[in-house]
Amino acid sequence: MLMDRIFATISMVLLVSFMGVVLWFVGRPALIVVTSVCLAMGIYDFYRDLKRGSSHFGKE
Repeated sequence: MLMDRIFATISMVLLVSFMGVVLWFVGRPALIVVTSVCLAMGIYDFYRDLKRGSSHFGKE
């Protein structure tokens, strides 16, 4: 379960960083709204998964 949390945290940080760079350089209002909504849904799912403590590697 620890590996799930590590991989999830690293991937979420990288996704938010990448989208931040894209938004910074493109800066279109519609892109900002769509990306913000998608990131919010992803962060909510990330938080919910970590809080629930589910494991995607099978039974450990």
